[in-house]
Amino acid sequence: MTIDIPAPVLFNPWKHHAGALRYRIARCATIGPDSLAELAQTLLVIGTKLMDLYIGTLSPTEIARQVVAHLSQMQRLEPEPYRQWVAAQTGYGMVTLDDGSQWCLRAAEEPERYVHLHPGRHVPLTCRVRANVLKTAVMVLAHVGVHGGDPLVRETVNAVRRTHLDLEPLGRDLDTDRGLGEVLTLLMADC
Repeated sequence: MTIDIPAPVLFNPWKHHAGALRYRIARCATIGPDSLAELAQTLLVIGTKLMDLYIGTLSPTEIARQVVAHLSQMQRLEPEPYRQWVAAQTGYGMVTLDDGSQWCLRAAEEPERYVHLHPGRHVPLTCRVRANVLKTAVMVLAHVGVHGGDPLVRETVNAVRRTHLDLEPLGRDLDTDRGLGEVLTLLMADC
């Protein structure tokens, strides 16, 4: 998956796009054990808070293209009209794409990438997830892709959390720990 986000869109697919994460997980399985440490470093960008994850089938490139087309049709694609529109929306403009997904647009400070794009909250084709749950799910699936095993086994999850993420072990079932079982299942799904 080549991810080409057209300007002026600023979008982090490794943080907000389930398909991009599935691709990255599969790539680790192909590359082998050396890819796991690099993936763990890349996942630091996810941070530690709640976030929204797009679970639909549009690629990151297509999402950005549709947002650009929508803004162009509204005559809000140029920096100043865009910033004025976002400001008039209390800092968060919303657009709906062809698949029914809804996206939150904010004004970014970067001159070339000023359309900061996030999946909407509590809207179709988006799920809310804690950062450490998402990082754990991605690393566990990558680890299992490289080494084999069952990603839904707590011992595997805890070994990955300790080795790659410097996180405390889970003491409960995966499904009850803020949705880890659900996020693992979501990222294992073929969409």
